[in-house]
Amino acid sequence: MGQTGTLDKAATAAGRLILEALGEERPARSLSRLNDSPRAVRLLRELFIVAVRRSFVGREPRDVTRYVRDLLEYQSLPAQGELAREAEAMIRAGISEPELANGVPELRRFELICHVVGDLARPPGVPDGELLALVDQAEQRVARFDRPRNRVVGRRSM
Repeated sequence: MGQTGTLDKAATAAGRLILEALGEERPARSLSRLNDSPRAVRLLRELFIVAVRRSFVGREPRDVTRYVRDLLEYQSLPAQGELAREAEAMIRAGISEPELANGVPELRRFELICHVVGDLARPPGVPDGELLALVDQAEQRVARFDRPRNRVVGRRSM
């Protein structure tokens, strides 16, 4: 993906970190390295919600199952069993059933979020404009729920 031109368009430092990680060779691994930045983790969670809602709202549950199987196979992870059930629960929780993710341990949640968000960069990838719009929407969600002193809404002008 050609994120280099998009990096400066994210409104927050956390957004720029995420866009940079998505431009790396192994985006999920790069995203997981952001775990020491609370703002990046918060934005990553919101980006996960935005991405799964745009992709799966109004679709059949089987579509989520197929996506999870494809994602895990692409990542060379077991496509059946506990990991697959937890990944599907996380995606369905992001869409409209938050209680499904209650049994997923926090570390596993973060790992799965990194895999799903990192998958946005899988070839052919999401076009730069759409990726920036997803990050922008996630930044707006964070700002809406953050304290007023932390608010940065929308993209900065060039």
